[in-house]
Amino acid sequence: MTSRSKSIHKDSTQIDIRGKMCPLTFVYTKLTLEELEKGDILEVYLDFPPALKNIPESCKRQNLAELLEVIENPSDKPEWIMILKKL
Repeated sequence: MTSRSKSIHKDSTQIDIRGKMCPLTFVYTKLTLEELEKGDILEVYLDFPPALKNIPESCKRQNLAELLEVIENPSDKPEWIMILKKL
């Protein structure tokens, strides 16, 4: 599910949670963030609109990561790439 390949930010980790719904979207994001070092970048590929609000709020509440940006990913259906920085 995670990789260090083609990415928006150099040396970032990616997680593809398209097709997942809350609360699993945050669970997968949290598990991946826990494996990263402070300052690392995580790119979260998602398609569940409520996660755009829930993931950053949960990350902030648990002091896991800060939201850097959300990019709309061109696709046939609504998809986004959420960029998080590990705290």
